[in-house]
Amino acid sequence: MTEKLFVFDLDDTLIDNVHDYAQPILDATSLIVEELRSKAPHVTRIINLEQEIDSRRVKEINPQTGKPFLFSMDRFPGSLVEVYRYICKQAKINPKAQTEERLFAIGLKAFDEQRYGSNIILGAKTIVDFLRNQGDVVVLLTKGDKSVQRKKIMALGSAHINFDNICVVETKNFKHFQQMTNFCFPPCQKWFSVGNSYESDIAPALEVGYKGILIPVETWEVIGKMEEILAKVDREKCFVFGDLFEITEKYEML
Repeated sequence: MTEKLFVFDLDDTLIDNVHDYAQPILDATSLIVEELRSKAPHVTRIINLEQEIDSRRVKEINPQTGKPFLFSMDRFPGSLVEVYRYICKQAKINPKAQTEERLFAIGLKAFDEQRYGSNIILGAKTIVDFLRNQGDVVVLLTKGDKSVQRKKIMALGSAHINFDNICVVETKNFKHFQQMTNFCFPPCQKWFSVGNSYESDIAPALEVGYKGILIPVETWEVIGKMEEILAKVDREKCFVFGDLFEITEKYEML
């Protein structure tokens, strides 16, 4: 019987993702200031607006699909456009279609697949190889736009980081973690979910009997909330590690 199952998150756990959005946000801010000049709010306000609007749009309906945007590729570029429209409305200025097109194109740069290979987090291959050499089952469970996530998964494959199973979903819930345990045959005795987000990667897994391995990263979803999040971590069911290497260092205690 295989002893352990490890379910890994992808973004900001195995591949750096949070900073892919930084340059597009800065470029969009620069374009808005360049066009609106004195009518534009301070750059810090523009950046905060992007955060507010993009967070809100996760649950808004995409008119193209009739479904919530969630973590689809269209959401972020469209959010930059919505920031511009909001500022124009506040300044009583008609937004320009050409500027909206430029902003959307800027937003798409966040998904430049040329960066994915270099964004692989230090230790990712070492840790995955270590676990598989122990005879453990190692799977990847990631949420997001399938076309984007597949390119990141290809980058992992090119780096010879391999998994026993891979699943891409729109949003994670306890059922997905249950499915991962059902994948194992013979069944594993211990189950672990490894990720950077307590709410998304750990909490749903705990519901079905997993232990958590949280490696915190302050992404756009949790800016300013890290202390609050760490305070509610169930330390009896979840380890909090500083990096991936702690998995090997503390493997015997898992």
